[in-house]
Amino acid sequence: MFAVQQIRGGRRGVVVVLAMVFLAMFSALAVALAMASGSNVQVASNQHKVNGALHAAQSGLECAKYMVKTVTGLAQTNTNTVSNAQANQTWTSLCSYVQTTRLDGKTVAAASRFTDSLGSGDQLGTPALRTGVASAQFTIRFYRYDADPRTIKIQSTGTDGVASRRISMDMAVTKDREVLNYAIASRARTWLAGDVTVHGNMYSAWKYQSISPFHTTSDSTVDGTISTILSNINPTTGKAGPDLYAGSVKMPYDLETLDSHGNPAYDGSGHKIINLTDEIQGQCQGINYGVSYGDNAANMPGMKVTDYDTSSYKTQTAAIPSSSYNTTKVTEYMPHADGNYTLPGPSGGLKLTRYVCENKTLTNALVAANKNALFKNCTFNGILYVDGGRTGNTNNVRFDNCTFNGPIVTTPSTDTSSGWWQRNQLYFTGTATFQNQTTVPATIMAPNFNVDIGNTNPTRSENNVLTGAIIGGIVDVRGHAQIYGTIISMFDTSSYSSGYASNIGATLGDGGSETTDPGDVGVITITPDQDKMLPSGITAPIIIKPNQQTYAESA
Repeated sequence: MFAVQQIRGGRRGVVVVLAMVFLAMFSALAVALAMASGSNVQVASNQHKVNGALHAAQSGLECAKYMVKTVTGLAQTNTNTVSNAQANQTWTSLCSYVQTTRLDGKTVAAASRFTDSLGSGDQLGTPALRTGVASAQFTIRFYRYDADPRTIKIQSTGTDGVASRRISMDMAVTKDREVLNYAIASRARTWLAGDVTVHGNMYSAWKYQSISPFHTTSDSTVDGTISTILSNINPTTGKAGPDLYAGSVKMPYDLETLDSHGNPAYDGSGHKIINLTDEIQGQCQGINYGVSYGDNAANMPGMKVTDYDTSSYKTQTAAIPSSSYNTTKVTEYMPHADGNYTLPGPSGGLKLTRYVCENKTLTNALVAANKNALFKNCTFNGILYVDGGRTGNTNNVRFDNCTFNGPIVTTPSTDTSSGWWQRNQLYFTGTATFQNQTTVPATIMAPNFNVDIGNTNPTRSENNVLTGAIIGGIVDVRGHAQIYGTIISMFDTSSYSSGYASNIGATLGDGGSETTDPGDVGVITITPDQDKMLPSGITAPIIIKPNQQTYAESA
């Protein structure tokens, strides 16, 4: 009996030891869990501060982008590059603007010089600015290097407690080229008819609500948006669609079919509804209503004849000598009968007495006003300058089977009276070969001239390849063409409430606003290039443009 009690007492001692061991283990585990929890809280807090610093840096970048967009006092330029002097003036204006704006009510010190491993330059820094979060703030540093005055760099440093993040981006001092964001930009109406593909956006400043600013056939495609200054809101009721309104008067057409909220209408299968009355029959990525540019929707640089001064091109050319023209002139009409230039059109036409130049190679040539010349099988090297566009000094020039190894430039036309499009015209027929071998980023710069490419030739089947901007008063493109640039139709049509449209393409059943013959039908593609500069000769403001591709983050 005694032995049994002794054994049980020994077991009770073992249990106590085991209990203490387990207690120690769980205590250690509890301490470890507590420490881990504390570490996680600290990590979470640190990550929160890092995110706060990054958001602060992003706020600083947006603030900097706002400053460069709204800076005032920048110069304008007529050339397609910005000089060092203009870049320096832009930097001075930006520094002054940042200082006088007094962000967050704080004083910004004057710009200073700096030197780092990449070189020397100028810099302007702001004091710490609040973001609205108690512990978060940012500073902005604007700077540039002497070796590249046309690039202004931005560093935005955000902090939240001890955490810090930095965002940088380059901004180019460049010429405003907003119009090049569009494949077609027009003051007039625009018609797409037939196999036309537009790889970009379209814009029209046509202001009359009684006639549609756009018309596209079902076989046309716009790989972009279509923008109009007109609204889809009835100003009387304040409600949308189903179509556009002019005041309280319902418009006689639908640009597109809209639902009761003013949005594109879709059927039960998710397909966009296109009714036969819709003006936009072809594909597009959407229609933007009420689009403006500043105070005037047509004020984009390059959209007004007053933006143009082409005299620098004229000084580089010499008048084509009289000996280059045939002794016998020919009579033609504009408009003319289908396939016959020597007869007037069904409604009559302007009679033209043409000087004829055949089988010549001309370099940096000038066509004098009133020549109304006909060039046949000619090659033009360098600049071809066409004078005219003024009362008593006009020019309607036809090019038949010609090759152009440089840009075609005209005097800015101030002739706006009735029939201007007949008197001042560049008319391309037959095989037109465009191979611009100069640095001028334009194929045709003919402000307020009627530009007609590939029209009324029943037998043509060639592809016209045009690189760079095509600028005219009204631009018509027929037949086959590949265009790598922006079409700008900039004639002010506000005095002609029922007329003028830029016609791109044609079908035998739909020639846009003009008649059609078999030679007009072809395949046309238009691909804009936003990175090109506007040609010299167009006055535009100097701007500071962010380069999104240079965005970078760092600790």
